[in-house]
Amino acid sequence: MDLQAIRTTIEAIARQAGAAIMPFYDQPHQETMKSNIYDVVTEGDKASEAVIVPALRAAFPKYRIVSEEGAGADSNAAAEYAWYVDPIDGTTNFANNIPMFCVSIALADRNLVPLVGVVYNPVYGEMFSAARGFGATFNGRQIHVTGTTELSRAVLSTGFAYDRHTLADNNLGHWEAMLMAARDLRRFGSAALDLAFVAAGRLDGYWEKPLHSWDCLAGLLLVEEAGGQTSDYSGSKANLYSGAEVVGTNGLLHDRVLAVLNAN
Repeated sequence: MDLQAIRTTIEAIARQAGAAIMPFYDQPHQETMKSNIYDVVTEGDKASEAVIVPALRAAFPKYRIVSEEGAGADSNAAAEYAWYVDPIDGTTNFANNIPMFCVSIALADRNLVPLVGVVYNPVYGEMFSAARGFGATFNGRQIHVTGTTELSRAVLSTGFAYDRHTLADNNLGHWEAMLMAARDLRRFGSAALDLAFVAAGRLDGYWEKPLHSWDCLAGLLLVEEAGGQTSDYSGSKANLYSGAEVVGTNGLLHDRVLAVLNAN
């Protein structure tokens, strides 16, 4: 398997999806509610998916496709490899014309270990890309995580689940504890971009639960290939790639971040 060639193909598909999204950006939107009023899909999500899924089928007909909005569900469920697609990660931002959203596409094996991942913000033309064993890049330039060693000097990010109103563990306790421990926190509204920012050295770390694989697989690979560390809240990979528990840091802060999460 030529991961670098696959990476080049997926970068092109992500750019095409971004081009399909942009005519709907900064315009009035048509929203459809999914699980609840906080979880919506827009015409931009559908336009992006309508580009990505046929392109993946044409280029990789034997691979399974798992997309947030459901297209590709009839693909090969027994395939050795699968694509995990979020046509727009950060739909709430997109729906409010906030330029913090992206296309996220990852190729993973049967164990959900990501092999190729791209995260593309079409507003700014920012392409974050990685292939396992080949490093991570931002617009073609190699990137690396930060060298921050003290949590008190770190800037981290997180997010909150759509069903946070009914979750017993809704991340508010972790937010408060981390806010007191770190230099500052951010909440950008896109897990894929958060992880890409860790990989690019814009953030020192990120944590969140629960997510889905399509939210995080590309971003997790970016962090790993940029020299960072990823795990679930216990420090293992058991609940990581499913998105159940996600932590990505520069590695130097990883144990400190986990200690705060597990103390609260």
